[in-house]
Amino acid sequence: MKFEVTCPHCGEVLEVEAPEKVKQPRGQLHGIALEDMTDDQLKREIINANSVLYKAKQRGAAEEIIAANQARVDAAKAEKAKRAPEVAKVEASGVEDALAATVDEEIAEEI
Repeated sequence: MKFEVTCPHCGEVLEVEAPEKVKQPRGQLHGIALEDMTDDQLKREIINANSVLYKAKQRGAAEEIIAANQARVDAAKAEKAKRAPEVAKVEASGVEDALAATVDEEIAEEI
């Protein structure tokens, strides 16, 4: 982009060329694999992917584009689900007996 600037001191007209801004893509577009992303980057990727999908649907994009965006969202969510710690079910057997024994001991101490 070129434009002309007039110097306020000497009145000379100078032609100046502004440097083009280098676009730096982020996330999946930057080439970071989902597996290599940190949890915060993955969270941001899910937000961005959902946003892109929503905007594509709103503007009436082609089915191929919507399908590709949906695949991006699904892949990011699958990676997050894979990282989530699995909650193990803990059997509560013996808990009631332990509580009853503690209560019995407290009552025995009061007597």
